[in-house]
Amino acid sequence: MATTKTILLDVLNDLLEKELKEFKWHLWNGDNPIPRGKLEKADYSDVVDLMVQHYGTSDAGKIAVRVLQSIKQNELAKQLKGKLQEVQQPDQLDGRNAPVSVRQLQPIDSNWKRRDRITPCTQEFKEKILRENRDDVYIPNDKSQRKRVALLITNIKFKYLSYRHGAERDEDNMEWLLEALGYSVEKHTDLSGKEIEAEVKKFATLPDHNSDSTFVVIMSHGERINHRDAIAGVNYHPKNNTSDVFYVDDIFKHLNSKNCPALIDKPKVILIQACRGGHPGGVKMSDSALDLEAEDSALDSDTWVHKEKDFTCFMSTLPDITAYRHPDLRSGSFFVMYIVEVFCEWAQDTHIMELFRKVTSGMEKHPGREENKLLPCFERTPHTKNFYLFPGL
Repeated sequence: MATTKTILLDVLNDLLEKELKEFKWHLWNGDNPIPRGKLEKADYSDVVDLMVQHYGTSDAGKIAVRVLQSIKQNELAKQLKGKLQEVQQPDQLDGRNAPVSVRQLQPIDSNWKRRDRITPCTQEFKEKILRENRDDVYIPNDKSQRKRVALLITNIKFKYLSYRHGAERDEDNMEWLLEALGYSVEKHTDLSGKEIEAEVKKFATLPDHNSDSTFVVIMSHGERINHRDAIAGVNYHPKNNTSDVFYVDDIFKHLNSKNCPALIDKPKVILIQACRGGHPGGVKMSDSALDLEAEDSALDSDTWVHKEKDFTCFMSTLPDITAYRHPDLRSGSFFVMYIVEVFCEWAQDTHIMELFRKVTSGMEKHPGREENKLLPCFERTPHTKNFYLFPGL
């Protein structure tokens, strides 16, 4: 049975040597280029392997079609496009569903390493989504005219609480991911509760919010205090200094329509990596118990708006549950690793709520834990539209 790689190789074999050289030139001079050193001495099969490794199976075919058109090989481009469509499943032809049936999320293991890149969105997919679903999608600003900003706060070293091993890796992975998505990251480390609040308030007043979206990521020790999620400041003590906290729900107050009008009608994504209590998250069930269970609006001065809208708050664990970290303490948290893995593979053609559902699904199925169960969840998520990140565009 023909595969994308064999189809690509069959078509490229029809190129003369000088035409292949021109084809490779476009690959190292286009968007998201393959390094010239890898391509320069590559033969036909090497080029196919490099394209699939660098762009992914689906995008490698699309890019090959575009490059063939660029070098005036229109008939070969037409042939390639037709052959690729023949091997794709019907739901792959719809860009919104393309990855689900083909790409599988693998469990995070001890050998996990962050990918080198996020699979970029194609211009064709972006245009299709904005054309067919415009009223149900947050419209992004043009890349040349926007300046996206994100806030990243990571508490690692505490005066009284334990050192958060692996938090440096989480911070590095989140900063890399946000920058890869086109955000300029304002980063802070080891803050008190009052300092966290001050930075969130200051972030809400930034003039750069005249863009199309934002992320706020806070990672620290955490606790549930009077049924509220609290982020521990670096001076927090569970008995002697319980006031050194920042309450998660204050983020919504500072970034709401009244206090941050620049972000009205724009998606605001909140990511919290912190414990929400001390419960291990799992219970042991008897067989009998299991059997029973089996049954774009502009803001006018006189216009009323919703006080709180367009938030997505995704938290690393359910209320009252501890947020476990990778057994290799240098590796960071499962929550951050799954987010990075999912965004790298699926952000190209999947809206953010589905991305987070994939993270939740991956963590729900994650092997190796018994009573220690970790499941992220949404909190206060009044999104009215689908938020696509369109990486690379």
